[in-house]
Amino acid sequence: MLYDGLQIEPLWAYEHADVRGDSIVVFRGTMDVVHVKDLEDEKDQKAIKGDDLIHFIVERFSSPASIRQAYYMQRILIVCVQEVLRSMGVKSERQGDDIFVNGGKLTVSIATAGISSEKIHCGVNLVSSGTPAEANAIGLRDLGIEYDLWKNIGKDIADRFVSEIEDIESDICKTRCLNA
Repeated sequence: MLYDGLQIEPLWAYEHADVRGDSIVVFRGTMDVVHVKDLEDEKDQKAIKGDDLIHFIVERFSSPASIRQAYYMQRILIVCVQEVLRSMGVKSERQGDDIFVNGGKLTVSIATAGISSEKIHCGVNLVSSGTPAEANAIGLRDLGIEYDLWKNIGKDIADRFVSEIEDIESDICKTRCLNA
């Protein structure tokens, strides 16, 4: 399935996969972002493309939704990606919301918010082909990780992310707030 940026719109999981409420959807496919959310990428007319990625679409409903919370959750997701890959023997470096391996960029990610929900897209390159040269991309295949593992990797990352969010929610429910 192609990721073109429309998947970051509100209620995409409900409209296309009948998934209601907070969700993380994992799929594999190409990427050619024509619906750009990052203003710097848009101004610089950067191409955001790749031939084969594992995609994660996160939606969290909140009232009011917060772009700040979306970026916090995005960083948690990126850390989960890094931890799962580390468990597979992949040594990486995280710089903000990007993961690099041997100087090559492994991920692409954006966070945003609408009226009712926060949204995140994260893509993990399976291959480096189809990416712009300036991206200096690397793929899991370049690291010796086979294609057929993509579902397991995707599920492990999603499970770890959900566990982190559930743990945070549990901590919130057991913590006394400060008195005014």
